[in-house]
Amino acid sequence: MSALDPRTPIIVGAAQLNDRDHGSEPVDLMTRSVDAALADSSSSTLRDCIDAVRVVWGVWPYADPGRLVADRIGATTARSSVTTMGGNQVYDLVADTALKIQSGDLDVAVLCGAETLRTRRGDRARGGHTEYLPELEGAAPDDVIGNHMKLNTDAEREYGMETVARFYAMAETALRHRLGEGIAAHRGRIAGLWARASEVAASNPNAWIQKAVSADEIATESASNRPVASPYPKLMTSNLNVDQGGAVVMCSVAAARAAGVPRDRWIFPWAGLGAADHWYPTNRWAFDESPAMRMSGVRTLELAGVDVDDCSLIDLYSCFPVAVQVAQRELGISPDRDFTITGGLTFAAGPLNCYCLLPLTRAVTLLRQAPDERALLTGNGGSFTKHSSLVLAAEPSGNGFLTDDVQAVVNALPSRPTPTGRAADVTLETYTVTSDREMQPEFALLAGLDAQGRRHWAKTTDPETMAELLSNDCCERALHIDGKTATFA
Repeated sequence: MSALDPRTPIIVGAAQLNDRDHGSEPVDLMTRSVDAALADSSSSTLRDCIDAVRVVWGVWPYADPGRLVADRIGATTARSSVTTMGGNQVYDLVADTALKIQSGDLDVAVLCGAETLRTRRGDRARGGHTEYLPELEGAAPDDVIGNHMKLNTDAEREYGMETVARFYAMAETALRHRLGEGIAAHRGRIAGLWARASEVAASNPNAWIQKAVSADEIATESASNRPVASPYPKLMTSNLNVDQGGAVVMCSVAAARAAGVPRDRWIFPWAGLGAADHWYPTNRWAFDESPAMRMSGVRTLELAGVDVDDCSLIDLYSCFPVAVQVAQRELGISPDRDFTITGGLTFAAGPLNCYCLLPLTRAVTLLRQAPDERALLTGNGGSFTKHSSLVLAAEPSGNGFLTDDVQAVVNALPSRPTPTGRAADVTLETYTVTSDREMQPEFALLAGLDAQGRRHWAKTTDPETMAELLSNDCCERALHIDGKTATFA
């Protein structure tokens, strides 16, 4: 395919909106984001050509939000789509849309998403009920992208592992142990990583928190930076308390030309693909590894014909510090490089599955300003479960949009067998201690491996055990698990 084949998919409009001063409604915020993205395309007729409205799943109650948005933007005949849950879904949706444009199944599509948790939490705090737009009974999208398979086993949910902060905190502990770092030194290092992200946010006009925060402030627990799950205080977690939306407009080169979209608006997706690690944390080989992230990311770069060092713009999914560190290791990215172009999910803010719309729209802006640069963007859904990656540029690749499927290779990797009983003598693999809102230790979650390599879960509220876990590196210690109790040997 030549670089400017009429079916070459391109992004021609992008916008992000932050609602800071008043309550927001998610479909309204999506609609305004789409209107802004259409205006960004500099075409007055592209709106009339929209044949798909594709929405990233959110925590709002809508079954077919794409239809509601389509009606409001005047695209009443457009096909509606919604993704399933996951921070990977934005880039997977871009890849799916690019393929459909390239094959001729679509000409012009808008991709959008929004979360209004700030409004929702405010309504709840005032004892009110959040109002949403009415939807027809039996409403359903024309397409669902992704699968609805549960992300945790019944046993994992019993121990509270469906709360992703706990998984990532345990992965961080495992990584600290692998690196041989002391607790204080480790926290200082990852606080420095996050401080760098805050500096990026300070220069990003769309970031929710536009100020640099020092590593000391990030590392130090306080009433405004309470401990969540060791070693993470609040300033190392995703900032969900936002009303944010975003949208991009994608179309074929032919549609862009017909609608008069100026050439300097065009951004080309070069390559992208996704893959999932072994689905349940119980069966993963290690907490602080992600073969699916590595294989999908490396293959995306191979298809794009670039090395990671050729991509001057990088945004790694940054729900928690361990996610960034694992991505840096798996993809061969130097820790000395900035890992975000937005400020990440703490400072640019993390509106659940919609976060990746923020670096996507930001990358469009930055690539237009520097047409010779390349962007690598990665997404992550669940507990290192689902991964996506995307390479973008302001110039065509010469090969159209390329993708691949590495899932079979990931599936063939070793996995840990599921244990059949509760009682076991194990070697402690990793752990976290969660805290309540009064900053007091609440309970500890632990994972250990038995002699057969099976992973067992445990939970304890014993004060002495929690104090020991918070004060020392307890990985590789002998542990007896019986039901929900755990006792050091």
